[in-house]
Amino acid sequence: MADYKIGQILTLKEDVEIEKALSGEKVKIPKGNKIIIGADKFAHHIRNGFIQPLAEGLTVEGYDTTGIAEYLYIVLRNHLPIDEMMEGYEITKQEIINEIECALDEIL
Repeated sequence: MADYKIGQILTLKEDVEIEKALSGEKVKIPKGNKIIIGADKFAHHIRNGFIQPLAEGLTVEGYDTTGIAEYLYIVLRNHLPIDEMMEGYEITKQEIINEIECALDEIL
């Protein structure tokens, strides 16, 4: 059984320190930050864009449509006036995420 799925979102339960690959600079990532598991088998920090490899021996298999849907909502919200659209049509964040998840469930 795989340890993680592509699109799975994890929330840091404690502060962690990571080292930037090129500069070697150490950066503190506070607890509560969200990380999504990519198809590249790296952990992508959603808020700050850092990417880090998974620990040795961990496996990634299958898809987490809930996580992918939440991530797509975040990306859309960063590039489109989603808040205004939701307000104008009385649509909630969760309704949008649910619709994206249903579409992903159909194709994955």
